Amino acid sequence: MKLFSGTSLVGLLATTGLANAKGTQAPFSISKFSAGATPHSSVGYVELTWSYSSGQNSTACSAKPGTYQVFPSVAKTACSDPSTFFNLTKRSDGGADLELWYREAYAIHTISADQIVWTNQQSPTGTVQVYSGPQNFTVKANYPEN
Repeated sequence: MKLFSGTSLVGLLATTGLANAKGTQAPFSISKFSAGATPHSSVGYVELTWSYSSGQNSTACSAKPGTYQVFPSVAKTACSDPSTFFNLTKRSDGGADLELWYREAYAIHTISADQIVWTNQQSPTGTVQVYSGPQNFTVKANYPEN
C-alpha cells in the first residue's frame, strides 16, 4: 500500500475536484447575460444565469430597475438561490461593474464602455442603451481563506 505525502494528497484532491472551494479561486460561469433599457418604457432589465461552487450549482438572477433610455444600475438583489446575490453599477467612465456573491465568495466582472451601446438609432423615440458584449463568460471568484 502506497502512502501519499500531505502535498501529493492535496494535489490529488485538487485535480479530482474533491477539494473544498474555500481558499481557491474557482470561476463563476455566467450565461445568458443581458441588460439595458426597454424602448418606450421607464423600466430596464438585467438577466443572467450563473454557476458557482465549482460549477456544481446554478442560479437565475433578474431585475427590472427604473430607467429611461440609459443603461440601468441595480442595487444588491437576491437571485433564485437565496445564498446568491448580484448588483450592476454604472461607472463614471461609461462602463459598468457586475458583482456576484455566493455565501462568502465574491466576483466582479468589468463591462467596458464600448460594450454599452445605443440601439434603434433610426427611431429617436426608441433609442436606448443596451449591453452588447458576450452573453456567456467566466469570472474569477475569490473565496476567503479559512
